[in-house]
Amino acid sequence: MVSHGEFHEMSDDVPGPCPRLPRTPRGTQRAGCPFCLIVRGRAPATVLREWPETIAIRPRHGGVTDGHVLVIPRVHVADVAEDPEVSAATMRRAAELAAEAGDCNVITSRGPSATQTVRHLHLHVVPRADGDGLLLPWTVARPAER
Repeated sequence: MVSHGEFHEMSDDVPGPCPRLPRTPRGTQRAGCPFCLIVRGRAPATVLREWPETIAIRPRHGGVTDGHVLVIPRVHVADVAEDPEVSAATMRRAAELAAEAGDCNVITSRGPSATQTVRHLHLHVVPRADGDGLLLPWTVARPAER
């Protein structure tokens, strides 16, 4: 299925980020989490690959480069620090995709200050090419690019 719109936290009460505490019980999903809804088949997404513990989807608007993929665990884990085993399994699958992609960035963020907008662990595999013009958030543009 093809997705439309932005990923947002959804709930019947006040919208906001997934709570930091308490930790999500292992093996559960969180109501209102857009990635949990995708995993359960209750929200549209273009699923590119599936494994027992994770899925890979195309970002909703196609991504920042051709071949950009999100790798998400099937269980709700708020971020990379919440459950090291789930994070490692998710990174393993992202690494498999990175091996196929060639030059790429593999990126995850933890917390709003680090640009995490959905509080469900997800890794971006972003294929890169020389001169693609894509800057990382901490990359400073060279004077000719400003």
